Amino acid sequence: MHKNQPALLVPIAMTLTMLGLSGCSGGVDKATSDRLLKLEEQNKQLQSRNASLEERLAKAENQTNAAANSKPTAPAEGTNNSGDGNQTTTSTTANKETTPITPAYTDLTDLPQKKMILDLAKYPIFENSDKFKPFETISRGEYCTWLFKATNALLPANKQINLAPGTKPFFTDLKDTDPCYPYVQALANAGYSVGYEDNTFKSQKPITREEMIGIKVGVDCGKAIEPYRSQMQFIWKFADGKQIDERYTGYIQRDFYEHGPLGGNIQRAFGKIGAFKPKQAATRAEAAATLWQAGEFANLGAIADKTMDVLKNPKRSNSMRHSAKSLADTG
Repeated sequence: MHKNQPALLVPIAMTLTMLGLSGCSGGVDKATSDRLLKLEEQNKQLQSRNASLEERLAKAENQTNAAANSKPTAPAEGTNNSGDGNQTTTSTTANKETTPITPAYTDLTDLPQKKMILDLAKYPIFENSDKFKPFETISRGEYCTWLFKATNALLPANKQINLAPGTKPFFTDLKDTDPCYPYVQALANAGYSVGYEDNTFKSQKPITREEMIGIKVGVDCGKAIEPYRSQMQFIWKFADGKQIDERYTGYIQRDFYEHGPLGGNIQRAFGKIGAFKPKQAATRAEAAATLWQAGEFANLGAIADKTMDVLKNPKRSNSMRHSAKSLADTG
């Protein structure tokens, strides 16, 4: 049994014992028995997920320690999509002097997501401007454009998303003259759920929090995720969890387990929250924070891997392990 196993098992076993002892006056009714069995099953799932996360953390830390003790070398060249349909060859080296051109945004003072935005600004993701406009909403089309560019900038060539020129339009309301068209087409062609069930996309509509997390986690995991409302409510305990659209419940549930150096998508974007506000429009700052890491934790595509030393910081490493342990105490 894992040393960081959830603390839920003992209370369940004790409950069963007490109920069994009191059974001389009539026994445990079927509804109670079924509920206890269900809780035991959820407990086993949490133990399994916690063990998996611990293993991932251990692997990441081993890789980090190995890298810290070795002589810096240049990573292999990869193919990066510039966003205009042309493939450009880029190389990020640890021992080569580079001077990235980062926009001098003048409106990020005291913003929680400031560091993440500046990290991302070193890549061709955002529009060129002296203002980031962090508190403005972001449209669905613009978010998918950022998501495509960020994913291909942070992940290795074999995990990048290809453009899909010449493919039949996936959405009835998205014209090929829309700036986001090639990127939305690419995401849809790769199998990601980015539109609505009526085959529309609504590119100019502000993206909501639940839509943003649903789309981003789907791309991180590389697959569609089935709804899972009961488990989502069990682990997140959002006060407004019932307001979350059914189609996004599985993605939001999954984000609880897909953490990185600065937490999962929800934590990076919104911080510690008790209400999710699923229908509220996401801001540009919140959207950028979700993009700071690409891919699942087991295959980190975080900017931390390319431009920061977060994982080499012992305090950060300890906080990551503490996050894993906290999963065992959830519930």
